[in-house]
Amino acid sequence: MYLEFVNTPTRSAIAWRGIANALLGIIILVWPVATVYVVVLFFALNLISVGLYSIFEPLFDRTNPHSIMDIIIGVLSVVFGLYLIIKPEFAAGIIAVVLALWAILFGVLDIILASKARKLKLEFGWLFAFTGVISLLFGLYLILFPVAGILNITWLVGLYALVIGIMLLLSSILMKSTNKGVGNGKK
Repeated sequence: MYLEFVNTPTRSAIAWRGIANALLGIIILVWPVATVYVVVLFFALNLISVGLYSIFEPLFDRTNPHSIMDIIIGVLSVVFGLYLIIKPEFAAGIIAVVLALWAILFGVLDIILASKARKLKLEFGWLFAFTGVISLLFGLYLILFPVAGILNITWLVGLYALVIGIMLLLSSILMKSTNKGVGNGKK
């Protein structure tokens, strides 16, 4: 069945995911402007470092038949990375789309996990469904309104991470009493 590729996580894995999400949410809500700038900066620096590697890699691998393409892509990556450092608001739109896709992916996976929890007759499966729906709605919001302002999106990301963290911690607490066969592949 299609649900078999989603492994049921352990109680501690869910708790750690919840703690990480809640802490991330708190940090983002306390420092939203700094959060946006740091994310943009890391994204731009990543583009620049990968671009530099692509530019200089053909010097070390002379057998690469795509050397010219690597250099062109490298130069474009460096230029784009520098542009994002100069114009961080443009990067904010890109980051909004990446966050949207991430939230939609985890929303779908949590809904699949809720279905699996239901098949295992676990009473807390609705929490995964609720988490999945919140993730899907958040992702769709970011796709539909990417220009709503990076600070608004940052606040939403912080609130989203905090709520998801709390829901996951609650799931891990409820999971303790009904952890029969969950997380170890048994059905």
